[in-house]
Amino acid sequence: MFRHGEISTEADKGPFIFTLAVLVGSILLGTVILLFAGTGPLNIFFAVMCAIMAVCSAVVLFAMMSDYACIENDVLTMSYLFKKKTIALKDIGQVSIKDNVYTVYDRKKNKVGTINGLATGIDRVTGEMNRKHVNFV
Repeated sequence: MFRHGEISTEADKGPFIFTLAVLVGSILLGTVILLFAGTGPLNIFFAVMCAIMAVCSAVVLFAMMSDYACIENDVLTMSYLFKKKTIALKDIGQVSIKDNVYTVYDRKKNKVGTINGLATGIDRVTGEMNRKHVNFV
């Protein structure tokens, strides 16, 4: 779901659909409470809770859609929220893994970015990096 290339990580369907359902459900429930149940203190409290759930699920949904890594034309692109980093595969010094997060370093041992090790499709990305002789530690 939401692939960014032939060799790419993507968001899982299950968590994405659940988060989308929470977003839609909280918007609908909050609207129904405010429109049809009146403006009592308890109704306003539940409507505010629904609004908080809607905002939180929207943020999580955006984070799920923007978290990816892809390889196109021998260039690794890593994206998360508003950060997008690119590096040519030949310029990668090493890749380390710790706590299911791949950290990519350039030849000068500067950190370039990270990749979620639990993302769907990570095996294709790491397989392509391994095929291009990237050093994993």
